[in-house]
Amino acid sequence: MRKFFLLFILLFSIQLFLSQNYQWQWAKSGGGVYGSYGAGFTYKDDELVLDIAVDNNNNTYYLVALYSGSPQLDGQPVAHYGSIGNNGARRDLMLFSTDCMGNIRWKRTIGGATYEDSRNFVLDNNGGLYLAISTGNLSGNGAATNVPPRFGDNDILPVITDNAVFSDAMKTAYLLKYNTSDGNLVWRQTLQGEVILDPSYPGVPINNTNSTLGATLIDSQNIIHFIVGLRLGTHLNNTVTVPSNYNVLTGLYKYYVVKYDTSGNMVGSPLLLPMEGVTINTSDRVNFIYDELNNRYYLGGFHIGDLSYNNIPLKKGGFLLAINATTAAELWRREEHFTLSAPTAMQIWAVKKDPVGSDLFLVGNYVRINNESTGFGDYTFPPQSIDGNNGFIMRLSTTNTSSSVLWAKRATGMNPVYPSIFDISLKSLAFNGNEVIFAKSDVYSIWDGFTLSRPVNHLTDPVVMRLSKSTGNVLGFYDVMGSAGANDTFSAVAVDNDGNIMLGGHIEGQLFTLPNDGVPTIVRSGSSKGDFFIAKLATSATCSLSVEEETAEEADLQFYPNPVHEFLTIKSKNKLESYEVYSSVGQTVLRGSLGNTSAQINMSALTAGVYYVKVKTEKAVVTEKFLKK
Repeated sequence: MRKFFLLFILLFSIQLFLSQNYQWQWAKSGGGVYGSYGAGFTYKDDELVLDIAVDNNNNTYYLVALYSGSPQLDGQPVAHYGSIGNNGARRDLMLFSTDCMGNIRWKRTIGGATYEDSRNFVLDNNGGLYLAISTGNLSGNGAATNVPPRFGDNDILPVITDNAVFSDAMKTAYLLKYNTSDGNLVWRQTLQGEVILDPSYPGVPINNTNSTLGATLIDSQNIIHFIVGLRLGTHLNNTVTVPSNYNVLTGLYKYYVVKYDTSGNMVGSPLLLPMEGVTINTSDRVNFIYDELNNRYYLGGFHIGDLSYNNIPLKKGGFLLAINATTAAELWRREEHFTLSAPTAMQIWAVKKDPVGSDLFLVGNYVRINNESTGFGDYTFPPQSIDGNNGFIMRLSTTNTSSSVLWAKRATGMNPVYPSIFDISLKSLAFNGNEVIFAKSDVYSIWDGFTLSRPVNHLTDPVVMRLSKSTGNVLGFYDVMGSAGANDTFSAVAVDNDGNIMLGGHIEGQLFTLPNDGVPTIVRSGSSKGDFFIAKLATSATCSLSVEEETAEEADLQFYPNPVHEFLTIKSKNKLESYEVYSSVGQTVLRGSLGNTSAQINMSALTAGVYYVKVKTEKAVVTEKFLKK
């Protein structure tokens, strides 16, 4: 079947084209008026970007934590279903998508009058976006603002009419699929079975409604994998039964790796993990990684509560655990080693596998006090002269029996005035060919001759670094100046198909305050402690939407008239699903959903010129060039 390659090019700067340097191309902020309370940035409670992904068409997708109070995205209002309750503002989640120039394609708020939680999302290669979410339902508590969770336009949990009678409305763990073209919900899978009161504790509201979810991943066969923690009862399509001692009083969960296909069907049987602990997604942070070629899962991160595997406790702090992906048998473990009396001397924030091999990359921070040493696995960090937190990145080789640190990199300079706030925020990883991208925040540091120095009382600003995968040498260092007294940070990073770096994070004041940043200054939108923001660090003067598609003739599609004055007619032998119209420079000007085999698109509002209409049917994707009179 004949294919063609479609490329839209946006030329936005002659200087950028000639230099080929990384430069900031655009930045946008969003969020609600309300938010979390208290000093200091926290991953669990603040508005921030949780995850970023890019599809084959160079569209970018974001998952953010969103609070109430007339929230907005790039100055435009967005929906929020939570309210201000006794415990502060209610947190929703929001998915949204931009094209390569930062234009908002669609947005979708998920939530209700409670705290919605999800670690990340994944994309398949056929227009699907998958999100594992834990939520709650406060609609039975009387207040009119306590609305039940909403997952889609027509998918809302029932209102709870009796808090003493457990029902489907009280379930909390779900796997969701959305269309990448328009953000509409495709299906929802409920992970819990019957939610009940535990009869072994008469008169005590011990229940199994609570759940906890880890990170989600997708393999080469488009099978979605994730970890779910469940309490007493029978769950996961009646395939597992959790004993009664796993309940709200003990705080314990049974953990399972669960797999689903893109149609929402469970694949195989859930894999029971011999892991015991309170949680994996709140105060603790546990990453979930899959080495498909070697059939290994990895659990890596840090924890502050009790956590064990195979009845062997994991030391509090940074750890990495390799397990057989079929049997859940432990293959090996690596933990931090330190001589400090305080726990969690090391925090591992992100663990990712090299996409072209089996090596792992870890980023985090560790504490050094009174000349004490800190290390991980077979590696000990070099001495440093000043106490405080220090960020690091390291590369590990792996086998079924062991791992070894190939290189580790940390800052060689620290802030002598504020070492305690040095490098404390989230750290994220992405890959770009032979480079690894390390996004974080900082106030003072030196990395291979690249220096970041902020004035006294300035606090942290976002920083992104490019490093060589093979050596760890820093190839580029890019910081964003923010307002004094604010903790601003990058919290998520991805790389698009052109090598551009897509970033998101948390903003507490202003960012991009220097004229040579090349983009307008952005500010937090509300009166709360902080909001979220997104930005693009561009490598070239091109912004390409690259897709391999069928021709209209091959897909049995007709477009007419061409040239068009008002209405463009589309006819197809297969069901039409959606359309997008791009200008000659690649900017999205129209989009919408379709549902029949014929449709008309109103072009009357467009100015005269050349446009491209991209149509998705149930069997093909076609882009056609036309002239608007």
